[in-house]
Amino acid sequence: MKQTYLLIVLIFCSCAQNTKEKTPSKGAVEIISAAENVAKEVTEQINNGTTFKEELQKLKTKKVPLIDSTSFDIFIDESDYKTINAEAFQLPKIYKNWDKENDKHRAVSAYRLNLSDDFYTVVVTVLSGDEVMESKLINYDLEGNVIASEMIAYDETVESWARTKSRIESNKITIDYQYTVSEDDEDGPVYSVVKIESDGNFRVLGIRDICYELVIKELNLDESKLIPTLQAFKILPNSPNEAVVVIPEIAVGSEEEGYLEFNTHIALVNTASKEITHQYFESHETNGWISDAIHLREITIDTAPYDHSEDVRAFGIRIRFIGSSQVNPYENEALSLFVKSGNNLKKILNNFEIMEYGGEWSGDCDGEFLSEEKTLSISEEKTNGYFDIIIKNKLTKSINVKDELGNCDTKETFTNKTSVLKFDGKTYR
Repeated sequence: MKQTYLLIVLIFCSCAQNTKEKTPSKGAVEIISAAENVAKEVTEQINNGTTFKEELQKLKTKKVPLIDSTSFDIFIDESDYKTINAEAFQLPKIYKNWDKENDKHRAVSAYRLNLSDDFYTVVVTVLSGDEVMESKLINYDLEGNVIASEMIAYDETVESWARTKSRIESNKITIDYQYTVSEDDEDGPVYSVVKIESDGNFRVLGIRDICYELVIKELNLDESKLIPTLQAFKILPNSPNEAVVVIPEIAVGSEEEGYLEFNTHIALVNTASKEITHQYFESHETNGWISDAIHLREITIDTAPYDHSEDVRAFGIRIRFIGSSQVNPYENEALSLFVKSGNNLKKILNNFEIMEYGGEWSGDCDGEFLSEEKTLSISEEKTNGYFDIIIKNKLTKSINVKDELGNCDTKETFTNKTSVLKFDGKTYR
């Protein structure tokens, strides 16, 4: 790379020198100016790259996971403040007001992290004036150019202060923000999680992503056995600090072409404390979560008010299947209901079909279809301590035929039925 840069510089400089032997024309002046700019830019790139790598080698390397809680408490004596080459680490580009007179910045500490073979990672502590100190985690490409930066620690000495610390792992940063306005007005910690992508960029995770990662980690799930598009997340409307997380896991040995079986993992997560409070597991052998010619297309969480007693509310998990045949269309949706039971979740309604659609047709017009849709409502009557569930079932039969003019006519007939589900002490039947 350096040899290519130097060759370009020599060619431009040679052109510039030859034009000086004659009276330079306007075009020659432009060539000379361009040559000088290119030479300056190339030289800066070479020097910056070399300086960056030289300065990088001087830094101490730390291992992850680690907690960075950099603050003024760590810098007691003047000897605690180190000399860091700000230009080599391109800090003036990261801090737009680096040389501002009233808020001058000074890099006072730095260390390395080995997070990837594809980029370099440096944590630099910067003093802004005399009252603010912060540390940034910065990722650089292999040429020493900044990819992305994120503040991971912050401290200030003013009366109304804020402090930040972070837990750094190989692929994410968990940032803990703490703010205090006065002794009588103290807020609890606020968290954010930043994902470190494989290319060195950062992505701030929302509560959905945080809960997915928490459940996957705590339940020790193999990510290669997960299909993210089938995962589900929803905050309970009656309990804003609780979220339901559903993660289907491909069962070991069930992977065949066009055929998959899934184990069921359901967790209730406290979004404030980031803890799993309740969980449920069911094997692929009994849960019916199979995807073959009838594809498991979607899993959703149903938070309708399924109040099964005065103090017990269930939530639902819906699974939707769609057939792959065009001449024999098929669609099915089933609902299961869950309630808390100790530290676990208990299923009280198992894969109850709430929608089914199927039929057969020519692909043009002629055909016959049957759809069935069920709605659930809670009765005032109880069985074994739980309210009964009233089922209203609407059946629609459709027949398509072509008339004498070739138009496709549809005739529909409707049937309505009502039934009741009662709790037998373990489940609704």
